Parts: sequence; structure tokens; C-alpha cells
Amino acid sequence: MEDLVLSVPAQDAAFLETLASRMGWTMRKRRTSVERFVNSCSKTPKMTDEEIQAEINAVRQGL
Repeated sequence: MEDLVLSVPAQDAAFLETLASRMGWTMRKRRTSVERFVNSCSKTPKMTDEEIQAEINAVRQGL
């Protein structure tokens, strides 16, 4: 399965949804994809803000 991003005029969205349905494709809005990603993220951070800043500083100093 290939994921594509396609921008269409709002008035054509219903036509495209009908076409996708008839072809057996699944379709979702970009906003839905972003929400799915955010919801799949861990609710408890694996690193503290201080640890993140220390990593950033280490990379900057290493350049």
C-alpha cells in the first residue's frame, strides 16, 4: 500500500471520496493522520527537559 498526499478543491472532495470508495481505497484527511500520530505517542516522556537540553548542547559543542 502506498500513502499519498493529494490536495483537491473542497468542492471536489465528495467526488474523490466516492471514487476512493468504489476503487476500494481508504482515504483520510491530513488532520486525522496528525491526530492518530499524536495519540500514538507515549504520554510519559522518556527524557526530561534537562536531558534533552544536555543532548542538544553536546551536539552543538561537537560541531
